Amino acid sequence: MEGEGRSIKVKVISCRGVRAFNFFQKLTLYATVSIQSDDPKRDLTEEQKQRQRTLTHRDPGADADGSNPDWNHHVRFRLGWLPPHSAPDHLFLRFEFRHDGLILGDKLIGETRVPLADLLRDAADSAHRFVSYEVRSAEGKPNGIFNFSYKVKGLGTHSSEILRGRISGYPVLAPEDCAPVQSHVQHPTCEIQNTSCYPALYPPPPPSNGGYSCCYPPPPQPQPQPQPQPQQPAMAYPYPPPLPPEVHAYPPPFGPSAHHWPPGPCCDRRW
Repeated sequence: MEGEGRSIKVKVISCRGVRAFNFFQKLTLYATVSIQSDDPKRDLTEEQKQRQRTLTHRDPGADADGSNPDWNHHVRFRLGWLPPHSAPDHLFLRFEFRHDGLILGDKLIGETRVPLADLLRDAADSAHRFVSYEVRSAEGKPNGIFNFSYKVKGLGTHSSEILRGRISGYPVLAPEDCAPVQSHVQHPTCEIQNTSCYPALYPPPPPSNGGYSCCYPPPPQPQPQPQPQPQQPAMAYPYPPPLPPEVHAYPPPFGPSAHHWPPGPCCDRRW
């Protein structure tokens, strides 16, 4: 049948920067991968989910705390049960990363959900693609990076037209694809004759007709100077008149005969 050969091969490569729920405990992680649906009206059977498991990472030398496990485990999913030439809406690959504990048992550390439509877009037969997705904890917080590769087989060219523009992964490019493209850059030419940013050192000569040039404004007219105001003579205050001659408050002394009594007859009598 036409759909029997359709499949996708996934290589679960590694995780980087995964943190444990207990900082004092070393992680021993393994991964499970299956096909899931986020459509509540569509329940997949166990045959359609095709759940698979990797080995537990237990290498104490290369990874001391178990936060960077390496698996390099190959899994394969049959896609013949999907409708041909249609987008697998609501389907995704679910990668679960669990701690293989000896005492507390298995505990979910994080998961990654990859829409199946992202993997089928522009997927050529027998071509490997390397992508990286973020790991989310059970609370929805970032918890490391998950790396894997995949190869699609038997889908033809119809999926490229249906799933255009829906990829969200980041494929690893080859070194020759990462090299910058050498192209000739054309710079605009300068059409200005004088490229100097400074004016000429000397102004152009005045026109012969006695007028003013159209490129320069006429010189400013002289402003009339104000006439100096006559200085007012300084005010001179007159000196006071001289003082009158000194007037004595007492009468002048009397002379020997200056008295107001008339001489009497007894005055000439001598004793």
